[in-house]
Amino acid sequence: MAGNQLLSANPLLKLSISMMIGIAVGRYCGFGAAELLSFAAASLFVLLYGFLRTAPKWVFGVGAVLFMFAAGAFVEYKQRCSMEPKWMGGTRLYEAQLLEVPQHKGSSTKVLAAAVDVDSVLVPGARSQGDAYIYLSRSVEADALEVGDVLRFRSEMRSPHNPGNPAEFDIAGFCYVKGITGSTYVWDGNWEVLGKGEKTLAMHALSVREDVVDWYKELGFDGDGLALLSALTVGEKRDFSRELKENYAAAGASHILALSGLHLGLIYLLLSVLLPLRRRSFWTVVPRELIIVAALWAFAYIAGLPASVVRSAILFTLMSVGRCMRHDVSSLSSLAFAAIVMLLFSPHLLFDISFQLSFSAVFATLLLTPHLQRLLKVDERGVFCRYVLNLLILSLSAQMGTLPFVWYYFGVFPLYFLLTNLFVVPLAFVVMALALLLIATSFFYPFELLFSAMLQFVTNLMGDVVSLISSLPGASLALPPIGVLGAACVALLLFVLSYSFINRKWWLALLAVGCSLVLCVVNVVVDGEEKQPKGVIVYNNNKNPLLHIVAQNGENWLLSTVPQLDAEYEYVSSPYIKREGLLQPVWVDSDYTCDEFVCRNGVLRYGGLKIKVLADDLWSENIFSEPVDVVVLCRGFLGSVKELVEVYPSGVVLLDASLYKRSRERILRECAALDIEAVDISRSGAVKIVPRGDNFEITPLRGK
Repeated sequence: MAGNQLLSANPLLKLSISMMIGIAVGRYCGFGAAELLSFAAASLFVLLYGFLRTAPKWVFGVGAVLFMFAAGAFVEYKQRCSMEPKWMGGTRLYEAQLLEVPQHKGSSTKVLAAAVDVDSVLVPGARSQGDAYIYLSRSVEADALEVGDVLRFRSEMRSPHNPGNPAEFDIAGFCYVKGITGSTYVWDGNWEVLGKGEKTLAMHALSVREDVVDWYKELGFDGDGLALLSALTVGEKRDFSRELKENYAAAGASHILALSGLHLGLIYLLLSVLLPLRRRSFWTVVPRELIIVAALWAFAYIAGLPASVVRSAILFTLMSVGRCMRHDVSSLSSLAFAAIVMLLFSPHLLFDISFQLSFSAVFATLLLTPHLQRLLKVDERGVFCRYVLNLLILSLSAQMGTLPFVWYYFGVFPLYFLLTNLFVVPLAFVVMALALLLIATSFFYPFELLFSAMLQFVTNLMGDVVSLISSLPGASLALPPIGVLGAACVALLLFVLSYSFINRKWWLALLAVGCSLVLCVVNVVVDGEEKQPKGVIVYNNNKNPLLHIVAQNGENWLLSTVPQLDAEYEYVSSPYIKREGLLQPVWVDSDYTCDEFVCRNGVLRYGGLKIKVLADDLWSENIFSEPVDVVVLCRGFLGSVKELVEVYPSGVVLLDASLYKRSRERILRECAALDIEAVDISRSGAVKIVPRGDNFEITPLRGK
């Protein structure tokens, strides 16, 4: 159908798109209350005028669109205001109730909790409560924490912020979207458990999910089989190994791991086939649809009520209501209604990757599938051929819908996604069917044993298939990085191509492809001109010092004061290495010599630069003065700055993020007193030191 027919046949779709635009514009433009009230009043006036008989027909539609735009901007403004207050600085006393299942990783336990500042002195305008991440040292007490537990602790709460490393994950943006207002690390002895708090519905749902995962473990599931079964049936993915996630991403099967409309659709299909009462009378349709809807919401509850599953449950509920009322409810209208309801309560969901992927995949599937089925004459094929074609069409439609987001967030495209879905989707269907049978027959041990054995076989087979496809040559294509504008252009191109395909306007498709090729050529030329020069990157990493030497030909080295096995560095440097397409870096933690640079006695000589890295007090024993361009002070540095510059005269002092807070503050005071330029990496973010002949340049990399 044409674009105007699509919107006229689904008015809720038009309203939902208008609301989404209002939320996006409201966030990036930052409208104030007075501006929003004025715009809302004007749109309401136009809407009311449209009810008059003398008003043109289009006035009411324009008024409705403007009103939904204003509504989207307003709900975004309200949530933005709720996120603005900052926690008070300094060490304070807090109480917090755990909202999610604790995550035990390495030497710490991470929990999401609703925190409350219970100190007696509060500054007006400062935040006194909000959701926050709390990090605890691993211990027996920390491992025993559960959803709903109430903690009391003393620490310093900090607002979410990005370290400022290149190509880093936007932590501040993620927390803003999720409504997380702060984070803190609590040392041993500074926290205690007060007991169990009153649980919300979501907390009860998460507890049930944990009980299901524990039951799987009792049945003998472990390793990748347990991780896959938990992800498919209850949405629990914390046991997924990094290798397994990469295999599913390379094979184009990541959507299988994220609970969404696909999983509820499989349950809906299963129940539609298994349940009797297929007559079209009111007294048979209503009980049947009630059972299906109850099962879908029970599944959503067990899965912890994530946003993607709730959206899909609302969608299927609306479709069931339409069947009970003997109305053919438009799937696109149901999808739009579900989006409006969710965004009214949580407007920041619009910027959540799971919401974006889920909504775009379902929208593209509902929009393109009927046209592709008619083009390929699916209804005229045999049963097996019809099944294969439908599966391929669904996979292609969903992949087209999610391409702009996958490109923007991940920068990879799985080339064998059609082949993967031919095998993985049916296997996922079998897994969910067996899981339902396992639950239904859990009271009878022989059946429980039989279905659990079958489940183990199918989950292992599914993992083997994904591993095989991901290991094929060229399984995934690395895409060049694009910003928000680039992703919007890709989405516009796909929309134009879909529109031209639906309406048989091939000249429009050729024009769109031609414009895209021109833009690609221009982008390649600009990238070639703006290619970053070689240099030394000093990362903002509070775990250990990390310097990144980058050569023009893609060779690179990671330099630190600790051995590679003792360092925590991959999450800091890997995003930049991946984005720039650099070679595998070489780790340097002692004297090293190559064609590009020389590192000897802690002095790095590179491109005319001399950088001294200090992480101890042995420098004071050097009786020979050695001028350097930059001194990098790391954790372990002792002594005064005045004595330091006498031994190593330098132009700039860099304070590494690994320095302790008190040492950093002392060194900054001494540098200010001596009129020495000092750069605090923990505040400025990562910097790049670029040689410029006899001179050098220090460039901040925050946001690059």
